[in-house]
Amino acid sequence: MNTLEKVNIAILLMTITYIIAINSLLSGTDQIGPGLRWFITFLTSVGLFRLLIILVYWLIRASDTLLAVYHQGRFLKGLWTYRYEVEGIPHMGIWRISQDLASISITGYGIDAKGRIDSHFRSVSPLFEHQGVDEIMFARTDTTTGDEHFAKTTLYVDRLGRPNWRSGPTFMRAQSVLYGHDEDGVRHADIILRRANRGQSEALIVEEMCGAARAGLPAPDASRPPAGRPALVS
Repeated sequence: MNTLEKVNIAILLMTITYIIAINSLLSGTDQIGPGLRWFITFLTSVGLFRLLIILVYWLIRASDTLLAVYHQGRFLKGLWTYRYEVEGIPHMGIWRISQDLASISITGYGIDAKGRIDSHFRSVSPLFEHQGVDEIMFARTDTTTGDEHFAKTTLYVDRLGRPNWRSGPTFMRAQSVLYGHDEDGVRHADIILRRANRGQSEALIVEEMCGAARAGLPAPDASRPPAGRPALVS
């Protein structure tokens, strides 16, 4: 049973409790006949159930804390960064992950050492589970040439790496297989991503990553993975 089913069952139990309470209350009123009592109970309970669904879902979507509690080890909403080097040239970028109760989408861009965007990408499928791992499809466009290709990315989320119960994981690995253009079939392994500090702007994150790259140091919020070109980065 997944978390959404548990939430729905809790709402259903609250509605059943209301039905029992309102029916008991109306039974003590002689002025209301059985037919009218049943109609009032049915109408108000259906309305209450629908109202609770809307209210509870809205509260979870509106609060990152509740969303983190809801998803637990699968709460990925927020900014994520990566950085690595190939032949001494740094490659960095940002993932923007949006998430609600039942869906997730990812957009982002790669940057060079001067902080200029050299590629951008977006997810073109939902996050789906395949043989025990999470996978998602991306489309990536090179900003210089306009060339586009696709990638299937497998995510290995460190679900136990949570600072507290109100937050999600802060670290995940990924590997991708590219499709199309001149990189068809190329596999990029051991991509390392780290969640950016909450409240930190993208401009500051990019500035810190570029400063670390110029100084030859690891980025403040990302570790340096083994050499290799990750997917979705030019």
